[in-house]
Amino acid sequence: VSVIFTAGIRTNGRVEVENRITKVFSGPKKSLFQVFTALNDRTEEQQRDENIRALFKPILDLLRTHAGPFALQTCFKQMELSMYYEAAVLQRPEGVRDWRARNDFANDNAYIGTRFLLRLVQEQGIVPSYLIKITHTETGVVHIIALLPDGRYMCDCCMGNNLGVVCRHFFLAWVKIPGLPFHISLIRKRCELKHLLYSI
Repeated sequence: VSVIFTAGIRTNGRVEVENRITKVFSGPKKSLFQVFTALNDRTEEQQRDENIRALFKPILDLLRTHAGPFALQTCFKQMELSMYYEAAVLQRPEGVRDWRARNDFANDNAYIGTRFLLRLVQEQGIVPSYLIKITHTETGVVHIIALLPDGRYMCDCCMGNNLGVVCRHFFLAWVKIPGLPFHISLIRKRCELKHLLYSI
């Protein structure tokens, strides 16, 4: 048994963690300025995480109580990424009574992506006969039309699906492609004249 007394230092573990982190940032080939900059970046990162935890505290508390680690980590990462976006309240356009009529198709924007368009077609068990690329001559806006084997079509503007009427992109394809069929079934029944007459 030793009779020599040595004083020990008790820590809570945080000092060891900080020493390990400091070793990562500093090394024999780093200048004092590089170490200083790295430590400042680390401090800002810790402060950012604390700010996010404070901002989303009710959600994080709920996730910690009811969600697993994967969901918690994924949600926290999405919270971090959400800081790089801006949000603005959208006003309904003039003449639009509710948001169900939001897309008035006055613009020339694709409503869904090409991959989603193809997935919608394939989920119905249909293989498109052709994919047609429609490009606006002045603006260069591109739309994709999937021509289906039964004479129907789907366009990424979704006008046919949402409003039940044929879009301008199909009409251009109809003009440019000889023999492309057009039939009344491309118009949704609620837009057909006989349906309108019976509903009066």
